[in-house]
Amino acid sequence: MEVRRGDVFGFLGPNGAGKTTVIRLVLGLIHPTSGHVEVCGHRVPGELRGALRHVGAFVDDPTFYPLMSARRNLRLLGSMTGPVSEERIDEVLETVALSERADDRVGGFSHGMKQRLGIAQALLHSPELIVLDEPTSGLDPRGMKDVRELVRRLGATGTTVFLSSHLLHEVEQVCTRAVIINQGRLVVQGPVSDLRPRDDAVRVLTGDQTRAVEVLRGLFGAAGVGEDEEYLVVRADGDAVPEMVRRLVADGVDVRALVPARQQGLEDFFLELTGTDAADGPPPVKRRSGLHRLLPGGRR
Repeated sequence: MEVRRGDVFGFLGPNGAGKTTVIRLVLGLIHPTSGHVEVCGHRVPGELRGALRHVGAFVDDPTFYPLMSARRNLRLLGSMTGPVSEERIDEVLETVALSERADDRVGGFSHGMKQRLGIAQALLHSPELIVLDEPTSGLDPRGMKDVRELVRRLGATGTTVFLSSHLLHEVEQVCTRAVIINQGRLVVQGPVSDLRPRDDAVRVLTGDQTRAVEVLRGLFGAAGVGEDEEYLVVRADGDAVPEMVRRLVADGVDVRALVPARQQGLEDFFLELTGTDAADGPPPVKRRSGLHRLLPGGRR
């Protein structure tokens, strides 16, 4: 798995797939039994201190002092890892849209506001890489929207974001690249646009569907023809459609409707990839000896 500079990188998998385990490996909270992790050119865990200088992280629900203001919490927590200026505190509060509540006690914050404050804490020292583990977990729709917009803003500034999530629509909306894992194994990775398979298919309505099935299966095979209510679904690219229509008409089947099939979305693809029997595991994939690279050294 490789995360490049400037990516808003989606880290997808069903619950229990191993997402949090990988994040703990990246942050040096646990050590790998084989393979290694490289963060900003530093091997983890051997060069953990150097790696963490480049990383801000939001893992699990953030914990703050409830009787202290958002500003005082950031001042105190930020000082634990190095000096932080008041100007920088103001900047991150503005980034997460909490400037107007900066001097209010955190105990009165909603769950969504605390999530955003947790992201502000992760941004305090201007990291090259920010790791977000399920940042919208437990939020209402408004809170989820706020966090997604925040992630988009971070990506627009060039900050590299590693976003762990099991919400497919979230990754589709905010990420540029993504990886899908299942049962601890990498299934597929690449640009999000490439993870939406181009489902080259058409829906066909004819006057004799039974005869049409025979003709179409002769052209495309049994696996290439399915049924969707009153329509037949034929897996065929655009170049094959004219020949398909000619063959149907030549065999006495009148074609009444011909429309593109619904394009398969990332959620459908995700379920297709991870919906295997638990005992069998996901399909085998090309792997690189357990190597995970997040902002590999020298890449610009």
